[in-house]
Amino acid sequence: MSSGRHRHPSPTAANTRRVVRSPLGVTAIVVALIALAAIAVPVTMNALGCGETRYLRVSTTQSVAPVMRAAATEFNADRPSYGGECVFAQVDEIAPHRIMAALTGGQAGDSTIAPHVWVPESSAWVELARVSDGGAHGIETDPPSLASSPVVLAAPPGTEGMPEQDDASWTMLLPDERDPDRPVVMVDPNRGADGMTVMRAVREHLGSGDAADTAMTDFVRDVQLDSAFGEIDLTNVFTGSAASNDRVDPVIAVPEQAVVAYNDRRSDSAPSLQAHYVSDGTVNLDYPYVTTTEDAELQAAAADLYEVVRGSEYRERLRELGFRDPGGEAAPALAERSGIIAEQPPAGDDLTGDALLASVTDWNRLSMPSRTLVLADASQNMADDLNGGPQRIEVAKQAALMGLGLFPDETDMGLWLMSEEFGGDGRDRAADMHPLGAGDDSGVTRRQEMVKVAEELEVEGGGSRLYDNILAAYDEVQDNYHEDKINSVILLTAGQDEGSSDLSHQELVAALQDRFDPQRPVTMFVIAFGEQADGPELAQIARATSGSSFVTEDPDEIGDIFLSSISRRLCVPNCDN
Repeated sequence: MSSGRHRHPSPTAANTRRVVRSPLGVTAIVVALIALAAIAVPVTMNALGCGETRYLRVSTTQSVAPVMRAAATEFNADRPSYGGECVFAQVDEIAPHRIMAALTGGQAGDSTIAPHVWVPESSAWVELARVSDGGAHGIETDPPSLASSPVVLAAPPGTEGMPEQDDASWTMLLPDERDPDRPVVMVDPNRGADGMTVMRAVREHLGSGDAADTAMTDFVRDVQLDSAFGEIDLTNVFTGSAASNDRVDPVIAVPEQAVVAYNDRRSDSAPSLQAHYVSDGTVNLDYPYVTTTEDAELQAAAADLYEVVRGSEYRERLRELGFRDPGGEAAPALAERSGIIAEQPPAGDDLTGDALLASVTDWNRLSMPSRTLVLADASQNMADDLNGGPQRIEVAKQAALMGLGLFPDETDMGLWLMSEEFGGDGRDRAADMHPLGAGDDSGVTRRQEMVKVAEELEVEGGGSRLYDNILAAYDEVQDNYHEDKINSVILLTAGQDEGSSDLSHQELVAALQDRFDPQRPVTMFVIAFGEQADGPELAQIARATSGSSFVTEDPDEIGDIFLSSISRRLCVPNCDN
């Protein structure tokens, strides 16, 4: 593994993120159409002689929506009536995570979002709804599939580093397996089953244990910069513009159908795309038709709408849009499309149960923003050299700068320096806690400010008051705990107190154990430089907060140490020390 090698966001990667995440234009159109429908539908139904009109709410993906709308139009044309009331099918596109939240929130019947029929891209969402805390008890347990599409890796033909179309591997998405300037774009696993697929596959490859968690941390922190918050429209990524054509093309994890749709609609100046199929198995998205209502009349209406959409006309429309049949077979309409291999690709295990929850949990814990106070040692002991090499203070500078590069702009970070020479309580609050991306009136960001402080870090002399400062820093973060962030203290130290503190080591450990709250965990990450550091004592301090402690004499280990520390998020507050 590399020692902390990370791709910095490039202008082209930023452009990719911007187009993938830009929903404003689509949102405006959708809002306008919904407003028009809200006016027109009641008038139309009243004109047809319906006294009372009920609505069958249908929610689906952007890719399936055209077919569902056409089927709903045919359904509505028959003026269906159930229990003496007309039922009108309305189709909308709402993100599956929002639907799941509405269905499992305990008030699905009162929700204006919860549908009566749900067609997500994968039964994984149905499974996730069932195993969630709320539990969707009224949801259909064995829904039929309307179509299928395997998750593939999409890239233009001839992309450097891409294998043959039928010989891709999930490992090629790992940071050390590809060009560091080539972004990987995937849907946030909270927002799409294709993103869950990638996370499950990478975890399955890496396995378990500390080394695997560190590698998973490296992967998540690398790809989260370019993750999308909804279905990826590839025409917004490969626009054909000069800027798009001059960049390093990303590799994108998407359903095969998205590649077909892109190649059908791309501009002449934009490159065609190929679907690369993972030889050791992928996941087939199955687009289930899920009845979520317990109302008998609406259940009957949902069943009748299904009979419409499963008809040959709509099956053929799905094929024309680039979908496979429910069993995974490619119809002639798909086999003839460019960039596609018609043979059914090997499929891995379905995303179900614990594997599904683990894929989402890993992502959330590793991508969640941080609130971190860095406590840096400036005592006389930091003037000693490290194993005949640079001074400890120089290695601490390197560690601080590397750490700053690992954390995104959303990170709240502060910096304290500790030495008796600062007088009073033995510390200098060099930088208060603020988001790294926040700027002051002159345009200087907190990150730039902290880089300057780190670069100017010097030995102040005297003792470290190590134990007193650790407890003070811990109390600072705990007293200002942020529920939606990972809260921690990062200690960079020579690892020696030498009686400079009022607290003893034993008293510090006892105080940390008393303060640690598993429901609101604040974790200590300790990086000590040099063999003089008291490793066992520092390890006890870290363990008291479900944290980690490292003693190193090799500056090249700093990057991996940071990644290993961050990976502890996966087990907090129950880490096995």
